[in-house]
Amino acid sequence: MPRNIPMPRMIVSVRVLAAVALALLAVSWVGPSSALAHERRTVSGYDLVVGFFVEPALEGEKNGLDLRITKAGANVEGAEKTLKWDITHVQSGGTRTYPVRALFGMPGRYTADVIPTLTGQVRFRIYGTIEGTAIDATFVSGPGTFGNVEPVTELQFPVAAAQPRELQGALEAARDEAQAANDAARSARTLAIAGIALGAAGLAAGGAAAVRSRRA
Repeated sequence: MPRNIPMPRMIVSVRVLAAVALALLAVSWVGPSSALAHERRTVSGYDLVVGFFVEPALEGEKNGLDLRITKAGANVEGAEKTLKWDITHVQSGGTRTYPVRALFGMPGRYTADVIPTLTGQVRFRIYGTIEGTAIDATFVSGPGTFGNVEPVTELQFPVAAAQPRELQGALEAARDEAQAANDAARSARTLAIAGIALGAAGLAAGGAAAVRSRRA
């Protein structure tokens, strides 16, 4: 006779395995984005974790600052009232300042929305005060910190769509060509008018000469 296995024990084992599998799946989804692609640094006694809110950061896709502040292991709240965030595109030098806001239900975690429109390296500056302590720290994307802004075309399938900067470049090129054609047409009209005027003057001079010759 085969030995019977108690059903309750089997059910418990299946539930435990299912829970472990779900936990591993959750880690695989949130682990790289929230833990690996960020820079950790202690500034004026506060532990800051800084990076993009969504990794990888893609050109033309909504993203934002991901900032976590702790001190001695405790979450620090209220920093949205006194902190600002500057983001700079290193290659172009473009800079913009955004207000920082707290994330609901996540004490010590802050964000600010942005849509990066150029690929490349970026620089984050977090400055202001935290609980009356002056803070001014700069974080630069790259190896060992957080990711650069990447082209979205790397993930598009089956056909990569034109990006806003490419459309803008094409629009500016078309505008320049239209302006050049307009200038050429204006020059041609000017020459035509001048030619007509000269022709009319020539006809008038010829007519006057004919009249004089008849009189003579």
